[in-house]
Amino acid sequence: MKQLKRTYALPENTVSKFESEVQAGQRSGVIATLMDQYLEEKRKEELRRDIDEGCKAMWDEYLEIQREFHAIDQEALRAIEY
Repeated sequence: MKQLKRTYALPENTVSKFESEVQAGQRSGVIATLMDQYLEEKRKEELRRDIDEGCKAMWDEYLEIQREFHAIDQEALRAIEY
């Protein structure tokens, strides 16, 4: 896989703690994993938002269908009960 070198400005304290916890030679891999996890979580959040919006959009459709068939449902229930 092609690798790219980038420069980012990070808080000194964050970098110091990271470098004390993660051995040299493993840092790029750890950062790549964290970036992938972040991007996957963002994708999931977007999907959740899309699903939520879709459900809200369908709500009116479901209510209309329920109104259309309510009388038929009630008639069927009365027929079953008797």
